[in-house]
Amino acid sequence: TIPLTIEEILTLNEAKTLEFKENAQSLSNIIKTVVAFANTAGGTIVVGVEDKTRKVVGVTNVLKEEERITNAIAESIAPLFAPDIEIRSYREYELI
Repeated sequence: TIPLTIEEILTLNEAKTLEFKENAQSLSNIIKTVVAFANTAGGTIVVGVEDKTRKVVGVTNVLKEEERITNAIAESIAPLFAPDIEIRSYREYELI
């Protein structure tokens, strides 16, 4: 399949394979979603977007947050799971 752009993703509603997270403060919620996606058809989590309104709020210190998420996944999921984590720009915002 052709990867969707951020613009295309933002037009979609949350569903079985798409989840928006405003931030990465609650790593346990992100881990639960990663596990759910890994056990089904896969999916996409976009961090930096409000889930109800799809308002883009971005991620502050995106490299630090990406590392926190990566480490939490590595430490929490067995067997080892290696998700495809990307940092993408959208207008003046950075998203994970």
